[in-house]
Amino acid sequence: MCGRYTLYTHEDDLATLFEVETYPLTPRYNIAPTQSVPVIRQRRDGPRVMEEMRWGLVPHWVKDAKAFKTNLFNARSESAAEKPSFRDAMKTHRCIVPASGFYEWRQVDGAKQPYYVYRADGKPMAFAGLWAVNKAGDAPLVSCTVLTTAANEDMRELHDRMPVILEQDEWERWLDVDETDPQRVEDLLDPAPPGLLRMHPVSRSVGSPRVDDPSLVQALT
Repeated sequence: MCGRYTLYTHEDDLATLFEVETYPLTPRYNIAPTQSVPVIRQRRDGPRVMEEMRWGLVPHWVKDAKAFKTNLFNARSESAAEKPSFRDAMKTHRCIVPASGFYEWRQVDGAKQPYYVYRADGKPMAFAGLWAVNKAGDAPLVSCTVLTTAANEDMRELHDRMPVILEQDEWERWLDVDETDPQRVEDLLDPAPPGLLRMHPVSRSVGSPRVDDPSLVQALT
C-alpha cells in the first residue's frame, strides 16, 4: 500500500535528478489521495515534463468523472496490465511519482502506529506510476496512481505491500512511450532490494490530512 507520502525535496534538486523543468513547490509532509501532486512523464515529441495530476486515477473511459467513487490511488503491479482500469495506461501512460518518503501503519498494542519510510541514502524516491486523461467533463481531468508490489524483507514487518521504487537507471525504460508491451517492463516492478529503506515510528497526527508540517516525519522518542 501507499496511501500517504511526502515531497519536500527542493524543486531545483528534482530538476537536476529527473532532468525536467520544475516549478515552485511547497514542501509537503502529508500528501493524501485526491490531492494534486507533481508527476513526471515523457512527452512523445519532446523531453520529460513534470506536471500536476490528481492522485487517484480516473480511467479515460469513465463517462462521469464526478460520479466515479472508486479511489484508484494504488494499482497492483502484478495485474495492472490486465485490469480494465489500468491496462491502457500500462501500455502508453507510464509515469514517475517523485517522493521524499511514505507512511505505513502497523498494529501495535491494539492501535495502528504510523511509520515513516525513506531511502537510507537520503535520495528522493521514484514511484512507478500510471496516468490517464479523462475528457468526459467540462475540462480534461489528468490523474495518476502509484503501482505497488510485494513487500521486501525490510517492509514486511509493516505491511505485505509496498510502492514500486524505480532506480535511476530504470527511469528511461519505464517512461519510454514507444514501448507499448507491458511484459517488456515488468522486470522493473520487483520489490526494492533489502537495505534500501529505513523507517521509524512517527506521530499519529499523520492520520489527518489537515496536518501537514515537518514534525510528522520526526522519529518518536
